[in-house]
Amino acid sequence: MAQSMARFAIASPLAGGALHALGSGLFHTLLPLRLIATGHTANDVGLVVAAESAGFLIGCIFAGNLIRSVGEVRAYAAFAALSAVAMLAFGFTNQIPLLMMIQVMVGFVNAGQSVVIESWLNAMASNTGRGRILTLYVLVLGLFYGLGQLMAQPFDPAGDRLLMVSAGFYALALVPVTAIWVGEPELHAPVGLHLLKAFRTSPLGTSASLLTGLISATFASIGPLWGRELGFGQNKIVYLMASVQLGALFLQFPLGALSDRLDRRLMMIWLSGALALISLAFVFVTSGTPVWLLIVMFSIFGGISEIFYPLGVAHANDRAAPEDYVSLSSNLLLVWALGGTIGPATAALGVEHFGAVSFFWYAIALCLAFGGVAIFRMVTRPRQKAREKFVPYAHSSPEIYELKARAEAEKER
Repeated sequence: MAQSMARFAIASPLAGGALHALGSGLFHTLLPLRLIATGHTANDVGLVVAAESAGFLIGCIFAGNLIRSVGEVRAYAAFAALSAVAMLAFGFTNQIPLLMMIQVMVGFVNAGQSVVIESWLNAMASNTGRGRILTLYVLVLGLFYGLGQLMAQPFDPAGDRLLMVSAGFYALALVPVTAIWVGEPELHAPVGLHLLKAFRTSPLGTSASLLTGLISATFASIGPLWGRELGFGQNKIVYLMASVQLGALFLQFPLGALSDRLDRRLMMIWLSGALALISLAFVFVTSGTPVWLLIVMFSIFGGISEIFYPLGVAHANDRAAPEDYVSLSSNLLLVWALGGTIGPATAALGVEHFGAVSFFWYAIALCLAFGGVAIFRMVTRPRQKAREKFVPYAHSSPEIYELKARAEAEKER
């Protein structure tokens, strides 16, 4: 009976996260197309998308203070309500500065909601089940985000129905978290901002986290523009962007398991080369390229570009003291968010002048630069003997690392 109640308690925050992911997948897939349809440029798209990452970065650092001041349930209710209002606010303005302000709020409240959900999972997961809960959480978020993307097919990007449905999912995320009382968890200590320490501990792990933000987060905004430039219809773009998400989700597990057996630096060198090659293949895609081939290419691109972040976390923790694990991993999340802030605005400048295909040249240059850093580190530093096991992570909040840390602490007792 107690075990079934525990499962029910865990299902509550998981359901809230799933509903929020549905709305996010729907909204973020069509956001670039909406901006273009309402008369904006690719540079505007980059700025608006970058603003959300900036808000997420701020939220990871400061949302915890707000949550502590009012409590988890009230904070989550406020965050979810603000998410829904932000979606609806997109229908009332077409001014880029105002849209950027809305996006900063979206990023901030998304980070805050993730902090609440993950602190709840931390409090409710059994000592022996934290690893399974972490994997389940990553799968739930990825699958429902991808489902939200697939739901985007019938919506007019410039219309209000898109915003209303996204806002509806954000509001519905309130129900399982606030209407079902499962206890109020204790929030962990706030994350300190120690980016330089993270870089000194693991330059390559930090660079891998930054690379993911610069490429993967950027492609989420540029990919639809690239498809539109080639003359793809909305349905085709939606399927392709969903394949990026699903590839990112399912390729993490086999690639991560392989990284536990190999030198992670060597693996990251090969993966950076593979990502450069798949990016080069995109340069030669035409409107006549078979859809099945495009789905395969998008899936591989998504899987490889996303794997650098958890690989970077695992590699950094190979070199860190156990007591620094949570702080280091949390700061690598901030590095990822920093890349997601810089990347869209930077790549959009190239798209504005040279077309969306310039993104792939941008990705190739970053992959080659990262590969050079990895080769240098491999030549100058010995391989670590004691190694952390690879763990898949969602780009959600610093609280997610407490799940892994507490699971490992219990194993050592």
